[in-house]
Amino acid sequence: MIIWREFLDDLQKNIPNNVECELKMMHSKSALTRFANSQIHQNVDEESADVYLTIHKDGKTISRTKNITAVKSSKEFMKEALESLEESPKDTTWAGLTSKTDTYEGFQETQEVNPDERANLVRDFVKEGRDMNAAGYSSTYLNNFFVWNTNGLNSSDTSSSAFIDGIFRTDTSAGSSHRGAVDIKDLDASQTGKEAAKLAVDSQNPVDIDPGKYEVILGHEAVSTILVFLSVYGLNAKSKIDGMSPILLNENQFDEKINLTDTPEDDKSIGFKIDASGAKKYNLEVIKNGVPKTYFHTRRTSKELDMENTQHEAFGVDEYFGGIGTNLNLNKGDTSHDDMISSIKKGIYINEFWYCRVLDPITQVVTGLNRNGSFLIEDGKITKPIGRLRFTQSFITSLGQGNVISVGDKARYADSEFGEGMLKVPKLHLREFNFTGGVSG
Repeated sequence: MIIWREFLDDLQKNIPNNVECELKMMHSKSALTRFANSQIHQNVDEESADVYLTIHKDGKTISRTKNITAVKSSKEFMKEALESLEESPKDTTWAGLTSKTDTYEGFQETQEVNPDERANLVRDFVKEGRDMNAAGYSSTYLNNFFVWNTNGLNSSDTSSSAFIDGIFRTDTSAGSSHRGAVDIKDLDASQTGKEAAKLAVDSQNPVDIDPGKYEVILGHEAVSTILVFLSVYGLNAKSKIDGMSPILLNENQFDEKINLTDTPEDDKSIGFKIDASGAKKYNLEVIKNGVPKTYFHTRRTSKELDMENTQHEAFGVDEYFGGIGTNLNLNKGDTSHDDMISSIKKGIYINEFWYCRVLDPITQVVTGLNRNGSFLIEDGKITKPIGRLRFTQSFITSLGQGNVISVGDKARYADSEFGEGMLKVPKLHLREFNFTGGVSG
């Protein structure tokens, strides 16, 4: 990309000989088509290019970030960083720059998605529930990332993604569904709409049930929420350094049916194939047969813990935050949704969680609510929709030994409390899940 090459060429002329330097640029194009009351009401797109400069000298490190339009000149940009460096404290966890041998060239000239393609997704979703009020969005992203450093590394990569997310409402219920893919052509908005519409219709006139411990089937979004919390707060090596991670490597901590992998090398994985340091990422076993095999590491955390760097330095967050898995895949099993339902004497089906908050990071006890499609299961059949319940549950224990009865036979990209496109998951059938309050508290 011309703007990157020109900026890099100019900056290189202003780097002092005794300074280690890393320059990055994220060029992003995002577009969003929103709909409400079953009509498109907003269509927006945005393009930006942000540059990230990190320099290290005499044991001190400083990082500066600016939109490229705010950089008066690369010379001034470097001068500001050097002046700030003098006032900085010693950087005791500096792990150096990524090696030239880790260079990866993945930049591609990619065609943008046009508004009509997103509008067609909205149309296909809305038509599946014509008698109901529909709301949601279709979004597309095209990101180009470039990394250069004074070690000789010169990496690049391109990532694209598309999503359809929507909800149908009746007077007494709501049902939602979500899909994600690398290419918008791989999204089936009609199927997404059918799923949301059925949940909304079947959820009408819910009844309240008593809180307690129930056998549960968790939908894709509910499973994704559990795993994104474990990923960010548990598997992140920075949490281990801070003494806040409950993850114990090489111990039988989870049920043997839990197999979690990070798959950046797969063509259909959403996300970059390099990390924020410019190093190529590789497919990685994270949890194998219930046994955690690794944390998500960055250059800094791998140095502090004297472990191998897994290249999980994340884009757009402070480099001290730690590593985040962004191409996670919970391996599917062999049990259908209907077979899960038919095996339950008394339990609950939950489509998704909402408003989840960590109460204790050490045990991963989280509290939250169910929404957009929850049902009571009795004698192997769904018998009635249920209202709001509050859960207070350790996400570690929920996936613990003996608590995972079965794993669904179909997996898809699912949304969660944050980070759509990070997780591809099946449904899960759990022996026990703790609900501590009903609609009144």
